[in-house]
Amino acid sequence: MPVKGPLPKGRHGLSRQEVAASQRTRLLQAAVDLGIERGFASLTLTDIVGRAGVARSTFYVHFSDKQDCFLAAFDYAAALVFERVLTLELPALDEHATPAHAYTAVLLELALEEPGLVRLVAADAEALGPVAAERQREVRGQLADGLVALRDDLRRADPSMEPITQLRALAIVGALSEMFRHALYASGPEGIPALEPELATVLLALLETPPS
Repeated sequence: MPVKGPLPKGRHGLSRQEVAASQRTRLLQAAVDLGIERGFASLTLTDIVGRAGVARSTFYVHFSDKQDCFLAAFDYAAALVFERVLTLELPALDEHATPAHAYTAVLLELALEEPGLVRLVAADAEALGPVAAERQREVRGQLADGLVALRDDLRRADPSMEPITQLRALAIVGALSEMFRHALYASGPEGIPALEPELATVLLALLETPPS
């Protein structure tokens, strides 16, 4: 995993690849965090490199401009959701009533750890312009595809489950995104834990097979 915080001064023992990965991750995180705090449209390059703790020249090693950094942040957010939530390994059920509840708990955990990234996926990207809005649509489509694939994999273990279409998966991604968006803008990260029962209810409702 890339180093998220500032690199230690002096000899740190990290490879060139690890240093570059750390710089890129910190720039992405800075763009997301500042965008959430102030609004993406108002950010300057000076804002981003200052928060990330890197030189302006380092920014241009990784990104061509500010919008390129924002677009990469969408991909970074989607990759985290894939890695943490849309995994083929079912989360431990423990006290969770259903797999949907278990996955909801994992999603909430990620949202609490990375509220800026979750808000980026859930936010109204139109304010960033048509290119960013299109990238967000692509990311949501990728998440929907991942949800369909996850459902298909779970059906191998439980054939009683019905498959879901990509359209229904998009509806699920959109519904959950809107719920996170509302909670984050209304109450900030502190409002996320209260979402758990409603998120699970909506997810289960959209996963159920309509009566024939």
